[in-house]
Amino acid sequence: MLKTIAVILLFVLGITFIFQNQEVFIHEFFLNYDMKIFSFENKNISNGLLMIYSFLLGVLISLILIAFNLISKNREVNRLKKKIIESETKIVSKEEK
Repeated sequence: MLKTIAVILLFVLGITFIFQNQEVFIHEFFLNYDMKIFSFENKNISNGLLMIYSFLLGVLISLILIAFNLISKNREVNRLKKKIIESETKIVSKEEK
């Protein structure tokens, strides 16, 4: 219940902030980007769209880093499982002797 109230409160505060500061979100910029394989000049882009692109880029980078972390942890778990199996087989073989 408390979590739901907190989410609703954050949502209302966010909407209030957006409506009170609309000028920030509709301000437009001219962007220039020039590389050998891709370029554009004087492209008109709104600040809101620029913020959305930045957010999505941050999400993508975060997901990539999380994926690498999960892969490395999975490899470590598999390595430790193999080590446990080897240790168990050594113990069993010593007990049989």
